[in-house]
Amino acid sequence: MCHYCGFASNLKRKCDRNISGSCKFTFSGPGVEKISEEVKKFFPNHKSLIFSSDTMNKKSSSNDLQKIINNEVEILIGTQLISKGYHFPNLNCIVVLDIDLSSLGHDLRGAEKNLQLYHQLSGRAGRAGKPATVYFQTYNLKSDTISKLTNSDPFIFLENELQLRKKNNLPPFERFISLILTSKNEKKLENESYRLKRHLVKNLNGKILGPINAPIYKIRKNFRNRLLIRSKKTHKIQESLGLALKKFEFSSGMKLTVDVDPISFN
Repeated sequence: MCHYCGFASNLKRKCDRNISGSCKFTFSGPGVEKISEEVKKFFPNHKSLIFSSDTMNKKSSSNDLQKIINNEVEILIGTQLISKGYHFPNLNCIVVLDIDLSSLGHDLRGAEKNLQLYHQLSGRAGRAGKPATVYFQTYNLKSDTISKLTNSDPFIFLENELQLRKKNNLPPFERFISLILTSKNEKKLENESYRLKRHLVKNLNGKILGPINAPIYKIRKNFRNRLLIRSKKTHKIQESLGLALKKFEFSSGMKLTVDVDPISFN
């Protein structure tokens, strides 16, 4: 099941090429299920548990949490959900897998968010006063960015990030506004996106980028396009945008989301 668009499919499929008449699927990728299989191979005598939004929404989740607290579960294989304020008194070792993968993507502040996540995870370990260790898996051991990101002193990374933002005129040194247009009609969405851009070019003192498909192009049966406005901080871009949008008449079925200095362009 896709958590964004809601598409769901049964794995049991018929196959005309196979004598048995059924398709066989091989799962791959760094998902928690795959990692859980590997953990069970290497640590068969230790009780492990998958800790994710899928598994912890079940009726048994309260019992599972209590087992973790009572140390009946020795290894947690989880998503970012582990960092969200849970208290596990016996947790004293955290391994963050493939931090190189999480640094990629369309998020302007991806590295900044990763820094916050890593320090949140560090806060999960050793909460009962016991010694704790956090390991980061990377294929770029000599990377200057990785070393700053995983350093125990966050200000080393933040000072470097601030210099990069200043050099490239990124927030907080320049204003960004992300506009996401949403519609169930894909063709209508494309036409409306270009019509909106032409209107904004005439009415705004800023650079209009796009429209392009949003990185997450479809959510809950709705297609999404993105426009990005770049403007100097001296310009009253929010006020100008508000006036410009009031003059623009959207077609029926269109929805607009405005994000000022967005954390992510998704």
